[in-house]
Amino acid sequence: MKNETEIKNKSVARYKNISTDNLYLYTQIIITIIMVISCIMLKLKNEDIFYQLREDYKMFFATETVYESNFSYKNFLTVISDEAKEKYEEFVQTLCYVYGKGANDTYPSNISMMKFTPDKKGTMPLNGYITSKFGIRKNPFNSKEKDFHTGTDIAAEKGTFIKSAFDGTVTETGYTDIAGNYIKIQSGTDIQTFYGHTQFIFVRQGDAVLQGQTIATVGDTGLVTGPHLHFELLYKGNRVNPVYAVE
Repeated sequence: MKNETEIKNKSVARYKNISTDNLYLYTQIIITIIMVISCIMLKLKNEDIFYQLREDYKMFFATETVYESNFSYKNFLTVISDEAKEKYEEFVQTLCYVYGKGANDTYPSNISMMKFTPDKKGTMPLNGYITSKFGIRKNPFNSKEKDFHTGTDIAAEKGTFIKSAFDGTVTETGYTDIAGNYIKIQSGTDIQTFYGHTQFIFVRQGDAVLQGQTIATVGDTGLVTGPHLHFELLYKGNRVNPVYAVE
């Protein structure tokens, strides 16, 4: 008996909540009733005006006169996503400017966080172990500092063959104290790849190379902690994460 009373009380309370929480529904009902009464009174008082309003109402909702919205959730989400990516890139660049310290205590200006994927993906320059990814990292020579790594480091045994990621033309080969023996290859008008810390270079400036062609061997020249390839990709002059552009 006690359980039945409790159930009854709960049901009554729930009904009261439903009644008090549906003010918007009651408002709609009241407005609808007022409109119906108004229509009835209008028809009784002046049938000509009533029928004219009814015809105007029908014409307004005819297919050819209804206004259609161009709003699209897909387009809306695309715009929001693009704006979010743009703000994220600005945030990353600001963060790197504040916290980043490179080899020359400068932050590279031509960095983009976009996930660049070409129509035809390139070839991974070599099979190895990625020891340092594109982005902010601890300085390998001073763990108390941070820098922005502008490419991807792929560790492999010294002498391992390095392949060209794309078809292209060798625009420069040389040596610096940081990059060691390096190669730059231009592919079309938008893509440039960079291969650093190499041991032996098998191409020279002006050579045309094919995707997958051997161009050098892994070395430990320049500023390194061990033998590896420093692989960079520039798209329209901006350094991007190269892993999205190769298989």
